[in-house]
Amino acid sequence: MASGPAKRKPTQGGISASDHRHIDALVKGAGHIMIGAIEPVRNAAVAYDGKQAVAMLRYRPDESLTSILKRLDTAIATAQASGERVDEWNQPDAKWT
Repeated sequence: MASGPAKRKPTQGGISASDHRHIDALVKGAGHIMIGAIEPVRNAAVAYDGKQAVAMLRYRPDESLTSILKRLDTAIATAQASGERVDEWNQPDAKWT
């Protein structure tokens, strides 16, 4: 009996497209997301629809990747529904970290 590569089972608690359907749709379209250091913000998450940024978020202290992805997905949905981007970068009390 020939053996092929072992199939891996998804890990529990993993990230899936169904958990982040707005991110998935944006990326499958003309958009992309960026997470990490995006000057001048060191701890950022941005969603771009191919024409403009629709969400610009900052990591909260001790925030997990799963949490920022969930917030980014929600921010994309909010921006699409309202027609206005969600912007946590350009707030009066913003600190660039």
